[in-house]
Amino acid sequence: MSPREKLEGTELPRVLVPPPGPRSRSSAKRLRGNEGAAIWGAGDSPIVWSRGKGSVVLDVDGNRYLDLTAGFGVLSLGHSAPEVARAVSAQSRKLTQGLGDLMPHEGREKLVRRLASLGGGALDRVLLASTGSEAVELALKTAHLATGRRRVVAFTGAYHGQSYGALAVTDYPGLGKPFAGQIPDLAIRVPYPYAYRCPVAPTCGGRCDLHCLDAAAETVDRELRGPDPPGAILIEPIQGRSGCVLPPPEYLPKLRAFASERGLLIILDEVMTGGGRTGPFWAWERYGEGAAPDLLVAGKGIGGGVAIAAVLGRKRVMESWRKHVLPSGEAPHSSTFYGHPIACAGALKTLERLAAPETRAHVERVGTMFAEGLHAVAAKFSAIGEVRAAGLMAAIELVRDRASREPAPELTAQTVGALMQGGVLAWPGGIHDNVICFTPPLTITEEQVTFAVGAVERALQIS
Repeated sequence: MSPREKLEGTELPRVLVPPPGPRSRSSAKRLRGNEGAAIWGAGDSPIVWSRGKGSVVLDVDGNRYLDLTAGFGVLSLGHSAPEVARAVSAQSRKLTQGLGDLMPHEGREKLVRRLASLGGGALDRVLLASTGSEAVELALKTAHLATGRRRVVAFTGAYHGQSYGALAVTDYPGLGKPFAGQIPDLAIRVPYPYAYRCPVAPTCGGRCDLHCLDAAAETVDRELRGPDPPGAILIEPIQGRSGCVLPPPEYLPKLRAFASERGLLIILDEVMTGGGRTGPFWAWERYGEGAAPDLLVAGKGIGGGVAIAAVLGRKRVMESWRKHVLPSGEAPHSSTFYGHPIACAGALKTLERLAAPETRAHVERVGTMFAEGLHAVAAKFSAIGEVRAAGLMAAIELVRDRASREPAPELTAQTVGALMQGGVLAWPGGIHDNVICFTPPLTITEEQVTFAVGAVERALQIS
């Protein structure tokens, strides 16, 4: 048996066997034979991960990859972050389960207080969850209790999760179609400020002039006069799965002002963007205090690899639950794994490092380096219609030609495949399946970023 390869997490790729290799194929075949079909697409067998460290993943065939996905942004500190591993290990020997709403544990108290301290003063109340979609639904419940209104304004291209309540406000092609008869009628859909493909004013030419906000305001005002008005507006400050779609800087503050004038709550879904992914700890901070929400949904990266999510909110909104304590005295919300001790321990250590000034500085520096590199590649390839980036969240949108901006989903699939063959992992996204998304660990090195940019260029040449 060959010796176990030691990983530092800073290595560059090494491909021994064209992926997916024989062991990956065999493992995937066995898995597919016993796993429900819901989790399998129509593509070829995937590579099967074996181990990871930092920004590096090994598959079962011994190939070494540079991971620019970080598990859809979850692994903010990289694979097997030592501080998270130590915290989880220590907690597993101390206390592995709590008792939901009945009896808290000290780790839950510490995590709630830490998250409240990161809410900037106004968002000083916290509810915990296990997944982003669960936290989205908890925010929707909270908004309903606070306003007495069930419906919510949501956006084109939005992705908020795949449980029923989250699907009701999601607008990602095909996801909710099989369940249309069961998904509740919650969403009032308005256009997201996607300047490159503006659904309202195609003449924007990539520079948003806020016609989309005018259109949204008209729709919302009409619904506010109707029999079933909305109580809140739910928005991603930067759309993630749709391909790092950034609104213009003035959009969120103007939306916030519009909502306040009409007595609507603002809910920000920062499941992907929170925890320093885009530079500041919360993406809304990019746009100033005028963009501050009433409720904020966090998840993914705040746990550094453990399953944890949260809703942060203003006291006046979050206290609306208090009126609904059950006659028995039982809390109006709970979950078996609420504030799971192991998840709380991992999240506390993750937040400690994510909030550190040196982490913020690294994300800004390396993120700028990555964005500049992608823009340099785009200058060489007419197939790249647009590069979008914020901190260490980036995307390239692929088109048949820049003049027509016609989406090129086939080229996207080929390029993602070519990247993998070269030892680099990225994930496809976009409402037209033509965006390559990058959410690397926030600990990625400059050398790894340089390699990643070169790999994107080589993959496009091959494709």
